[in-house]
Amino acid sequence: MWIALGVVAALIIGVALWWKLRDPLAGEDFYKFHVERKWAWELILTDEQEQAFMTGLEAYDDESTVYPHREAGALRVYDPSMMVSLFLLAEQFAGMGPGALADPAGAVRHLIGRAAQAETGGVLHLDDGWMGEQVVDGMDKYDFTSQMMSATHAQGVDGGVGGYGDEDGGYGMLTVLTQEPGHVRAMYDHAHAHASSGEIRNRLDVYKAVIQEPEPEFVAGLESADAERSRFTNTLMYDYGRVLAGYRALRPQMGHAQPSDVMSAVMARMLSENRPGITWTRQPSPEQHERAMRLISTRG
Repeated sequence: MWIALGVVAALIIGVALWWKLRDPLAGEDFYKFHVERKWAWELILTDEQEQAFMTGLEAYDDESTVYPHREAGALRVYDPSMMVSLFLLAEQFAGMGPGALADPAGAVRHLIGRAAQAETGGVLHLDDGWMGEQVVDGMDKYDFTSQMMSATHAQGVDGGVGGYGDEDGGYGMLTVLTQEPGHVRAMYDHAHAHASSGEIRNRLDVYKAVIQEPEPEFVAGLESADAERSRFTNTLMYDYGRVLAGYRALRPQMGHAQPSDVMSAVMARMLSENRPGITWTRQPSPEQHERAMRLISTRG
């Protein structure tokens, strides 16, 4: 019964996350570009500035395509293919003053164009054809992405609170939290107190618990807790293409290692030596850097 309850709890949380990210009003673009005023990068801007900034992003999306990973604080730009820190863009947009408010589309176009010119801190250029149809050590791009997820989440190491991999775009992200503040834990506890799954007596009750609409207080509580936690997290963005190049170079020296261990060694070298192909959404603290190193060091 305890196992069943644990599974139900996990499924309910998963459904709640889907429910809070679904679009109740106006299609996918509503969630992409509406003003929330809750994630840490958004609070760099005033209300008026964020409204203009999101208007500018939506205009750029009409010309090309962009997708904001809001919680991670990263913007996926499809043309030219790259990742750009939303912290960086928000700071630059605010620094443009009244001109950005007068022409938000032009301001955002200028900032993305600047990011495309040079790979600096918070900017990661990508190669959509990073692997193509190749197979490396028996891995296609989907297997490689799966191994990368293992390489960035060392067993027994806390602090990896978010991970994302895009095998088509050729990038991954690792969100790091060195220590969860007590008030954030209390916010999550308060949210989970509203996650009523009811009495579980049989398999039908399990199905009902999973498909029912989550309690509004539960969803709202999770959103508030996630937003508050984002003030204390930082996200590492990395390019699969350059990890793959490092993998090929290092593999002969680690012939008997698991693929994830080779990737881990490659990424540890990239991060510790500040090599191209890996960057943060904002300047990391020494503690965040150290925790990321531990998370990607699967051999300890």
